[in-house]
Amino acid sequence: MTQRTAVLIGFFLATLVWGWPQATAQEIESSVSINVDQIPSADQEELSGFADEMKRYIDEMKWTGEDWSGEKVAMNVSVVVTGGGNGYYTAKFLVGSQRKVEGSGNLTPMMKVLDEYWEFRYSRNQPFQHDPTSYDYLSGPIDFYAYVALGLELDSRTLYGGNAMYERASELAQRAQLRSDSKGWTTQAVTGSYSRVGFIRELTNARFAPLRAYIFNYHKNGLDLLASNRAAGIDSINNHLTSLVFAIDKLVESSTIVRVLNDTKYREYAELFAGSHDAMVWRKLMFIDPIHQAIYEEAKNK
Repeated sequence: MTQRTAVLIGFFLATLVWGWPQATAQEIESSVSINVDQIPSADQEELSGFADEMKRYIDEMKWTGEDWSGEKVAMNVSVVVTGGGNGYYTAKFLVGSQRKVEGSGNLTPMMKVLDEYWEFRYSRNQPFQHDPTSYDYLSGPIDFYAYVALGLELDSRTLYGGNAMYERASELAQRAQLRSDSKGWTTQAVTGSYSRVGFIRELTNARFAPLRAYIFNYHKNGLDLLASNRAAGIDSINNHLTSLVFAIDKLVESSTIVRVLNDTKYREYAELFAGSHDAMVWRKLMFIDPIHQAIYEEAKNK
């Protein structure tokens, strides 16, 4: 037996035990925190292992069911328990995700959402469970945002690449809506407020496809160029902001995608164009995102 043959046999035997390379590669690396200051100390103790269990669940789950050869998606969840006790809790949470910018070690924010409706039952050191056929009050919202985070990552790499992940999030939302006591899944949100259902309906609706095309072009044909040719990258981003202006102008109602984009990207926009004397770019940003006008005014004057 030659040395090469021995190595190949050893590799084959190893794969029988451990699986092929990347076959078990997880897609998400999470950071989880929890604030329990608003509930009694006895209940705080019950939630002492909550953050660790959630992180373990997110990081070890195979969300796509396929090999994941790309960079892991960074996902952050900050939970604030607002009430409850005796195993039943209410909470709000901030969930975000980041993507690596090609050619650099930088991360760009992809999603930042403050979700104010989460009710669940939990006992000390209870593991999170994943059931793809029914809605789970504890893991359901986390599953939803994991799918959306992966969808946004894939959308930013390939045009409409997030379709499969958004469909899973949509199916989960539909299962949740069948439960009459599942708060946070209403079809109608108060005007100007955030809605999970509204978010995923837009992400799966062809009318909002231009917004998803912008996500792809902004990242793949804009940010990813900055390391090799900053001027070309900035020029490309500026051009795609124009396409976003036209896309928003055609909408007959406010958009959850646009709201999430603006809440996620406004500081990045301001940093990219800080000090620019191009009056049109500032007009575009203030049309796209009037809520953060003060930030853009400050950046313009740097």
